[in-house]
Amino acid sequence: MIKVKYYYNDDFSIKGFCLKGHADYAEIGYDIVCSAVTSNAIAVINSLDKLQKVEFDKVTGQEGHIECIVKDEFLNDAKLLLDHFQLAIEGIKREYPKNIKILKK
Repeated sequence: MIKVKYYYNDDFSIKGFCLKGHADYAEIGYDIVCSAVTSNAIAVINSLDKLQKVEFDKVTGQEGHIECIVKDEFLNDAKLLLDHFQLAIEGIKREYPKNIKILKK
């Protein structure tokens, strides 16, 4: 199961996310749930970096773990892409509820 955790600032605006685990929908290399979640995460991180030119407090990308936290001073520039990511993950979770868990803090 992929565990998704969102980070928020004091104004409850999303400032980042953490993904851990594997969807276990299919074999590695054939898992469409893992592919969908991973490709959305990497696309958002790349767009934040290259298109919006935001700076990060943290960016991690390794097998089974992707994490991204935007520096507070760049949150206005990052808002649309982070909101998009959250909506995309919620949509994937609706289709595959046994493979994704969104952690509430």
